[in-house]
Amino acid sequence: MKRNLWVFGGTGFIGRALVKHLSKNPDNHLHLLIHRNSNYREIERFNTIKSSLAAFDPFWFERYPPDVVFHLARPAGSNRISRMFAAKSGGWANRRMLNILLNLPNSPTVVYVSGSLVYGKRPDNLPATEGSSIKPAAYARHYVRNEIPWLEAQQAGVMDIRCARPGWIAGNASWFRKFFLEVMHQQKYVPCYGDGLQLMSLIHLDDGAKMIDALSKIGKPRQNLNVFTGKPIRHKDFCNMLSEISMLPVKEIPENKLKQQFGKTVAAALTTSIPLQTEYPDLHQQSNVQYTDHKKLLSNLLGLFENEKGILTPRPEK
Repeated sequence: MKRNLWVFGGTGFIGRALVKHLSKNPDNHLHLLIHRNSNYREIERFNTIKSSLAAFDPFWFERYPPDVVFHLARPAGSNRISRMFAAKSGGWANRRMLNILLNLPNSPTVVYVSGSLVYGKRPDNLPATEGSSIKPAAYARHYVRNEIPWLEAQQAGVMDIRCARPGWIAGNASWFRKFFLEVMHQQKYVPCYGDGLQLMSLIHLDDGAKMIDALSKIGKPRQNLNVFTGKPIRHKDFCNMLSEISMLPVKEIPENKLKQQFGKTVAAALTTSIPLQTEYPDLHQQSNVQYTDHKKLLSNLLGLFENEKGILTPRPEK
């Protein structure tokens, strides 16, 4: 079945992987809302509209009526003040976009890609399910303002809005690159942040894209989905896996040092324990993900990084 798909934020970390995945299906007609300059060679095959959410012209929806909108656009900020400003302006822009979609002859399904930080620190490390309450931590304390208009519309039942909430999406960019791959490459050790007891729910970037798409295709109206694979893993065990694969030692980075170097928000994001479970295992299974084993996932990503850098990692002698 042919689908008219709009993607907001299709040039970001997750957005690029989602666009790549969606483009493999010839029945998907892609329309990308681009805010900043991008690598146009990657997106030249698709219909692209350059605009912000706040300035978007509804005419484009009349010309290309959306069946599904994948919303991954998130206003950025480099510090607390800029994040607060971005969240405030983003909240207004999202409410405006919601009203535009509500006034279309046929309102689309909206898949809003959020994150597990909206659940906050889990009491006694109890896993968060799709029905768990929202108590945002770290970055999510600011960015949840962008999500609120969509949550309100979902609860009111006025539109089919589905929230995808990924755990730690691991790819050759973003947090995994900055806080692990680059440190391992430059400092020759695997960093272990905080006490290492915090639980992480992981998913490979490509598998995350598959699961987000599956939510749009086989999810039910107004259904949310936690996006992850496998069981939660302790941060310390995650680091030990990286150490075993890379043959590099683990070095503990205390939380107070993290705060000094990167600030409280980053420290909270890296050390908050948010294990995930799902109420929809069938949807997970039907996503056809590739990496359900954490060690294979990390081996794949480390291999991609090594290929990029031209690194030959020493392997243990047989």
